[in-house]
Amino acid sequence: MNTTKRTLYQAALLQPLVLGHYEGFIPVRDLMGHGDFGIGTFDSLDGELVMVDGQVYQVNGRGEVKKPEGNVKVPFADVFFFEPDRELPLEHISSLAKLRGEADDFINRWGKNYFYGIRIRGTFEKMYTRSEKAQQKPYRRLDEAMKTDQVEFHFENTTGTLIGLYCPAFMASLNMPGWHFHYISDDRSRGGHVMDLSLKKGTAEFCLLSDFSLVLPKSSSFGKIDFTTDLAGAVKTVEG
Repeated sequence: MNTTKRTLYQAALLQPLVLGHYEGFIPVRDLMGHGDFGIGTFDSLDGELVMVDGQVYQVNGRGEVKKPEGNVKVPFADVFFFEPDRELPLEHISSLAKLRGEADDFINRWGKNYFYGIRIRGTFEKMYTRSEKAQQKPYRRLDEAMKTDQVEFHFENTTGTLIGLYCPAFMASLNMPGWHFHYISDDRSRGGHVMDLSLKKGTAEFCLLSDFSLVLPKSSSFGKIDFTTDLAGAVKTVEG
């Protein structure tokens, strides 16, 4: 294992996003200064953010994949510089749940109390993703918005990259513990938040992250958020 200091850079908290605070505050160009790999969303909840190989992609509610301008702002994201420690060959993984199980078993060698990035390049027999339509003010809670504005996509026999992040249990008040995956196809035409999959063959690369950096929005609305609200059920719902 490479013990070099690595930092997970997180823009904002997941909980405000779940409560409907979708105002972007950090430009894409600034986010790219803190990593070359990551996940997130965009101002007004306008699609899923996928960062891979130093490029940022926006998968919008129509399923289109675009490169956003550098001044486009982000309300929530997790990024870092991906430096692989170990590889794990994968074959015939029939579901996202089974993939999470394989990944959990692998990181248990190091311990579950670190952050981990995972990059899986492979061939997928099936890929189920989602994105969402941009929201209009007054914003609804994320679980309510997803009831009407979540858009799902189904791809077959696609090659591409899974971008994943694992957060330990102690992060429950700042992010979502466990694995979270986004996808981008090799031709950069398909992607989104991963809901399920079937992997034919691929290679998983793991990157252990030992440090954590958090930047918060400087806004009056953030300062007034009630963080005593129990959002566990809502977070589980929106994760899919």
